[in-house]
Order: sequence, then C-alpha cells, then structure tokens
Amino acid sequence: MKISNIVNTLLAQALPPRHTEVSGSWSICIPADGNVQRYATTSLVQAEATLNEWLLAGWPAWIEDNSGNLVHSIGTKPLSLN
Repeated sequence: MKISNIVNTLLAQALPPRHTEVSGSWSICIPADGNVQRYATTSLVQAEATLNEWLLAGWPAWIEDNSGNLVHSIGTKPLSLN
C-alpha cells in the first residue's frame, strides 16, 4: 500500500465532507410599495446570508429561484420579547 493512499484515506476521514453549491440563480425578495423588489445573487449561500441580514434588519424577506418559485423563507425575527 502506498503512503499517498494512506494519507488520502486519513485526510478523508479527518476533514468534514465537502459541500457543493446548487447551481441556478436566486433572488432575495422584499415587499415594497405594493410590489416586490428582487435582488439577484450569484449563489444560494450568498442568498441565504443576505436573507439573514434582511431579516435581522426587520424586513420580511424570502428567496426565489429563477422561475419565481419560493425556495426559502423564514418569518421575521421579533425585536422584543413576547
């Protein structure tokens, strides 16, 4: 058995699994003046990060794919306790 095979096996066990990015285009959507404003993002990871920022700012926001289908939505986070 080669040393490189042993090292690769050990590294594969020690490192976390690799995540692959889902291809497509994603939009962050927020309601504004009776319409919906859409902000394009280059990846789903970027869309989720942007969604969290909008929600922390108090905006109701969601993510849509390039066909306009709802992909991800989280309710607005309350700014006060009960």
